[in-house]
Amino acid sequence: AIWVCTADCVPVLVADDRTGLVAAVHAGWRGTAAKILPEAIAQLMARGSQLENLRIAMGPAISGEVYQVSVEVASKLGATVAPGGAVESSTDILQFLHQLPEMPVLQDPEPGKVRLDVRRFNALQLQQLGIHPDRVAIAPYCTYSDADRFFSYRRDRLKKVQWSGIVSGCKSFEQA
Repeated sequence: AIWVCTADCVPVLVADDRTGLVAAVHAGWRGTAAKILPEAIAQLMARGSQLENLRIAMGPAISGEVYQVSVEVASKLGATVAPGGAVESSTDILQFLHQLPEMPVLQDPEPGKVRLDVRRFNALQLQQLGIHPDRVAIAPYCTYSDADRFFSYRRDRLKKVQWSGIVSGCKSFEQA
């Protein structure tokens, strides 16, 4: 069994329902920009997993409606899903992102800033790998907006973690 803890970043659990292989990923904006989730899936595939057998769950994280970042940060993530060579500048990348259904980037009133949906970027990376959206569950909860249920570093400015998930490779549990 494995687990992942986060605050506002995206906790991702991956399980292969055929082989029992599992992965847990802490996908913040930096990890997402580095394609940490596709890399974890590549590691599973190197061990025998097939894309069509993977089930992926993304847990509560800061939502795109409230997660303010610089245009530069959004461009780094945008470059991971934009067609190669088709978009080069930050402006081109942002224009490309605004044309996507379920845009991963929203306008922000502050110049040089945008609102960023890290879960959506991870979902787009999964789609580009060929993983069908039906195999991906995304929790709709925002850690920043829901103070009653979740800790948020952005909101509280305290170093804590909260969300942990356990994935077991066991197909069933037997009682004694």
